Amino acid sequence: MLLKTVDVGLMANHLSAHKAIIKRLNLYSRAVQNKQLATILEQQVMIMRNHVQTMNQLLDPNQQKVSLPPIPNGATKMQNQIVENDFGIDDHDIAIDAHFTASSMAKENFNSSENMKNQQVKQIHSQMAMQQSQIAERHEMLAQQMGWASHPNASIAEQTAVVTPLETMPNQAGIIPPQQMDNQNQMH
Repeated sequence: MLLKTVDVGLMANHLSAHKAIIKRLNLYSRAVQNKQLATILEQQVMIMRNHVQTMNQLLDPNQQKVSLPPIPNGATKMQNQIVENDFGIDDHDIAIDAHFTASSMAKENFNSSENMKNQQVKQIHSQMAMQQSQIAERHEMLAQQMGWASHPNASIAEQTAVVTPLETMPNQAGIIPPQQMDNQNQMH
């Protein structure tokens, strides 16, 4: 299949970013102590590799139908050979950075898919975005479980202070609010 220049350019940018990110995540996966974090990192590396392979297939003009493999379940045969962590970051730092990376990649893939022209390329990049989003959620759940991140709840007063009733919003479109419609209908 022949692709539009914009599709090829966006994937070329993604491929170079993926290679660097995979190297960093591999380094992290060898340095973490937490087994659950190691598993998530391994999954993140595997989906990134799948994304590289899928984009290479999409770029191959001889390929007709390409599909994205699902997120692998659990740890693979990658060995968690713990290396001396002499770069001064701990599991908390790694989890936060890996979460940010997955979240950023999800947004990047989604935004790119919106600009892509080929329907198959567009759809696959949306799927890549969803996979990255799922990995980001796993990192966030682990961070909350470990006490590395918290998202405090707003008070009821703070939450209700933000609510803007539709009736108090300016009516610039000339639309009659529901209460006025009811009043007008009763008058007729």
